[in-house]
Amino acid sequence: MSELLLGLLLYLGLLFLVGLLGEGRGRALVQSPWTYALSLAVYATAWTFFGSVGRAATEGATFLPVYLGPTLVLTLWPFLHLRLLRLARAYRLTSWADLLSVRYGRDPLVGALVAGFLVVGLLPYLALQLKAIAQGFLYLEGESRPLGDVALVVALSLALFAILFGTRRLDPSERHEGLVLAVAFESLVKLFAFLLVGGWVLLKLGNPFPEALARPELHPLLLPPEGLGGHLAWVSLTLLSGLAFLFLPRQFHMAVVENQEERHLPQAAWAFPLYLFLINLPVLPLALWGRLRLEAPPDLYVLALPLSLGSEALAFLAFLGGVSAATAMVIVETLALSVMVSNHLLSPFLLRYRALGSLLFWRRASILLILLLSYLYFRLAGEAYALVAMGLISFVAVAQLAPAGLLGLFWTGSTRQGALAGLLGGMGVWAYTLFLPALARSGWLPEAFLEGPHPLLRPEGLLGVRDLDPVTHGFLASLTLNLALHLLVSHLTRPRKEEAREALAFTQGVPALSRLGKAEELAELLERVLGPEAKRAFLEEARGLGEGAELAARAEALLAGAVGPATARLLLLSVTQEAPLEAVAEAAQESQAVRAYAKALEEARAELSEAYERLKAMDQAKDEFLAAVAHELRTPLAAARALVEILEDHKDLPEEERARFTALVRKEMERLSRLVEEVLELSRLQALPLKRERVDLKALSEEALALVAPLAGERGVVLSGRLEALSAQTDRDRLLQVLLNLLSNALRHARREVRLTLRKEGQEALFRVEDDGPGLGAEEVERVFEPFQSKTGGLGLGLSLARRMVEAMGGRIWAEAGPGGRFAFTLPLEVEDAGSLGGR
Repeated sequence: MSELLLGLLLYLGLLFLVGLLGEGRGRALVQSPWTYALSLAVYATAWTFFGSVGRAATEGATFLPVYLGPTLVLTLWPFLHLRLLRLARAYRLTSWADLLSVRYGRDPLVGALVAGFLVVGLLPYLALQLKAIAQGFLYLEGESRPLGDVALVVALSLALFAILFGTRRLDPSERHEGLVLAVAFESLVKLFAFLLVGGWVLLKLGNPFPEALARPELHPLLLPPEGLGGHLAWVSLTLLSGLAFLFLPRQFHMAVVENQEERHLPQAAWAFPLYLFLINLPVLPLALWGRLRLEAPPDLYVLALPLSLGSEALAFLAFLGGVSAATAMVIVETLALSVMVSNHLLSPFLLRYRALGSLLFWRRASILLILLLSYLYFRLAGEAYALVAMGLISFVAVAQLAPAGLLGLFWTGSTRQGALAGLLGGMGVWAYTLFLPALARSGWLPEAFLEGPHPLLRPEGLLGVRDLDPVTHGFLASLTLNLALHLLVSHLTRPRKEEAREALAFTQGVPALSRLGKAEELAELLERVLGPEAKRAFLEEARGLGEGAELAARAEALLAGAVGPATARLLLLSVTQEAPLEAVAEAAQESQAVRAYAKALEEARAELSEAYERLKAMDQAKDEFLAAVAHELRTPLAAARALVEILEDHKDLPEEERARFTALVRKEMERLSRLVEEVLELSRLQALPLKRERVDLKALSEEALALVAPLAGERGVVLSGRLEALSAQTDRDRLLQVLLNLLSNALRHARREVRLTLRKEGQEALFRVEDDGPGLGAEEVERVFEPFQSKTGGLGLGLSLARRMVEAMGGRIWAEAGPGGRFAFTLPLEVEDAGSLGGR
């Protein structure tokens, strides 16, 4: 075992002992306002420790807005978080998903949507931590092992720590004193390590600014952003980081759920900005010295500079600081996400099958699953991105909660429909502008995705916007649509009765209490869900509450902390409305059946409407087709008629002129014949049903090449083929016609060569027809398969027919822009019956 690995294990063991101290003799430390302020520093992750230096080394002071945002939010801390604290304690809330679900009428859909989206949205941020630890470990070890292998070990190790720290009890709203003390300790470690590295480098190398000023290429790192785009990016990043600090699940957990006393808020409002100021002091000097002296990746300057100065011990301490930053974030974030998953996704399902007793197991399993998904994202996209870029993608995702959360706290007119519309719109734009482009840039989606279906729909340039970096663009686009939809739909809808009551309670900061229940029945319900200890504690507390609404509200709050607000309400109704749990489950099933029936009716109505629109479109297309055919047929007829009239009126024409006009008439008649043949071919193919049979694709391709060989010989074009032995169940005649159409089209444009390729790709056969002709432009690729696009005579139906036949056989066909004609189509090796061409 290497010394580095041994030191890392010893540090993690020390961290675990600190956690045990917090749950035992060290509880007095946990109750200190300084511990609370330091626990908020879970915001400073491996992004801060490694990524800020990397960003400063490439983009200068643009790392600062990430910390200015939280500092500005903290000016509202005593006012805003005091309301959050009181609401969370009254309703036993454990996350923003809980809060939004309760605020909007205890709607389970709101909570489930928020929980599921945050899991997906925070995958890049969690992957960032895995990448940072794995990169640092391999760099200090000097090994060439795959980064992904180390990241997997890190993910499994952090999952174990998160389970040990955060899932000992079912009720997540109970405070985890050990976790709080461990996070505060890690905050001190990473601050000490970072300041020590920065101080040591400055002591050894001196002030980097004079040397940086002598290097013109480093001047942009020392100057503020320029231009409208730069200033907008700075302001946007400040706003984004402020919203992320407010809505990150781990920040809600540490600032609200784990809060010991309301009086800690004022001190945290100035102590935490001081912490952010101190931890950012060494960033720019380290970045400049890294640019001046190192060839290492910028994200590793914090480790590389001590090594370059001969201090392996300091490099190890810097690595431990980065590990502290990453482990604190991962443990708290996965704990918070697992609570949301169990409350809003698992609890309703387990309740239906009366398996709530296994909720703690599933909460632990969800922690493991979340970290494995983070590792998967790291393998798919994380290896191609810098640390800060990965974190900002998650920041934009978390910011989508802002309209629903802030408007829900301060505006009674905010409705459930408005919140859902805004969330869905913002989430969709986030995925389109940031999440999917990250996968495309990593090679897991086609690169063409980055161009979008239209210039105005480019994922990184919606509506033609330019000169904005992708994060600023994605943030402004998604949040603007989110806010606009929320305000518009809320204005057009009215809240339900319970939603209006909760809206009034939230905006006034006073919980709504309205349910009755008997103490003994409520205690038994708590015992079934939370265990015997919860029953005894509740009965003792009930003596001072009586049998009224306050008692029932207290029971509901306890349940909500464990299983979520929506499931807690359903469980409470089984007692307060004297309905057994089985009846509640049956009612829920009946309600779901009614909703499913209504949904089916709505889908049927939508399908009929769509079919009607399709018929209208087909009728219009038929009229347009007939008009186009008439126009195309009229042209050669008019030309031939004019030539014949010339011959009749001028019988004394010289023989040479008469022969020329006769040849022109013959040419127009031949053109007319081709037009008629193409129309007849289209009618015949539309009328015939598909005939499926086992077809030897290689032999059929060779037959197509043989059929067009005479035409190739006339034009002096060389035919070639590279054909794999494949077979498929398909329509032989149609497939042969497609190949002939594509080969004939290639021969009309080729200079010297036409090539046919057949190979297997996945579960499909891929055919490619290529020639060395002039090729197609980007605009021509879009319309080449439309009818009447021929440049060589005829109706131009050959490629249009090819597309219709390929799609009828279950395949897809496309053309590629650039020099040389390139057409390709796929054919499933096993196709389902797609009907006839006429059915399309």
